[in-house]
Amino acid sequence: MNADAKKRYKDIDLPFTCPLTNRVFNSTKGLSVYVTKTLKINHEDYYNNYIHHRDINCYFCGDKGEFISIGKGYRNLCSKEDCVKKSFSSHSVEGFMYRNFCTREEAEILFNTENNRQLGLRLKTQEKLRTEDPLWDKKRSRNCVEFWMKKGYSEDESKLKTQEVMSEIHEKTFKKFKDNPEKYRSKNTTNIEYYIKRGHSEEESKKLLSKRQSTFSKDICIEKYGEVDGLQIWQERQNKWIESLDNKTEEEKVEINRKKLFNNSGYSKISQKLFWEIYEYFKFDHGDIHFEELNSEIIRYDIDNKKHYKYDFILFSRRKCIEFNGDYWHCNPCKYNEDYMHPIMNLSAKDIWDKDVMKIEWLSNRDYDVLIIWESEYKKNPQQTLEKCIRFIND
Repeated sequence: MNADAKKRYKDIDLPFTCPLTNRVFNSTKGLSVYVTKTLKINHEDYYNNYIHHRDINCYFCGDKGEFISIGKGYRNLCSKEDCVKKSFSSHSVEGFMYRNFCTREEAEILFNTENNRQLGLRLKTQEKLRTEDPLWDKKRSRNCVEFWMKKGYSEDESKLKTQEVMSEIHEKTFKKFKDNPEKYRSKNTTNIEYYIKRGHSEEESKKLLSKRQSTFSKDICIEKYGEVDGLQIWQERQNKWIESLDNKTEEEKVEINRKKLFNNSGYSKISQKLFWEIYEYFKFDHGDIHFEELNSEIIRYDIDNKKHYKYDFILFSRRKCIEFNGDYWHCNPCKYNEDYMHPIMNLSAKDIWDKDVMKIEWLSNRDYDVLIIWESEYKKNPQQTLEKCIRFIND
């Protein structure tokens, strides 16, 4: 405690003259006995009425502190559990405030100074330990094999323990995100809220999000690995993705696509990459072009059939439309026969095709040209698909 802090708890100034009898006291003990036996007044009441030589409020909540004695007055701390905890917290801003009787700003400076001092000492110690044992960090982490081997487990047992720990971490993380989706949307780089929170406009955020979703592309592979190796790596990745999906059971496919249906977007994420590439190629007027991440998709109402139609990509000035059809949702004829029953939409493939035809015909009757791009077509060869779209628009 510093000098100023000690003054807060020192006895009253002596000699002290009693305001009631004008008797002079040279010690607080004599005054205490006199107030009790002669005046017969409660010490706290006497102090409040005739002494009151310093602040009596709790340093944390502002309520009246605990009474100590007639000579010292009140502590700057009440009896509330929360305030007492803060006073005992040695390594906190509040603890520094109480022990040094300073403002929060002064306490924060003291706290940071002490924190940096302790951190420096820990780093020196840790650096020495890492020099002596390169596996020191891993031996302290539950999700590392070395941690469990140090406890006496075999290597195989340690691997199993590590898998259990990682599964536990993933489950807790998933539950945390699932229970509070809005809270964590702005912390994930795959959500537009992440970029908006960091000061970007909605349009800038959409472009940044699209760029983020394109972390693996043919151009990136070529830039990273060279043209020959890059093209090979990219093609192998595409083939692996298609093969992986084809090898899944119908139940697994249904679950994957059910999650896509309820991802609160209502549109294909991969389609937006293609549409942004078209936009960047032509540099159309901002208001002339519509897709979900730029001005949102266009919705029109068919009065005759009493249906709403949502179009993926519309270019008004050239009366062009591009429909990006997911293989699963639109039952790509190359993969499904007409009798196939869609387990989520509860329609046959033929019914889905008929609905798509009605949607296209409605727009075609209004002098729009429509191009259909299949999801697998784009994934197999993005550049060729982009060039196909460019030719379609230029026609």
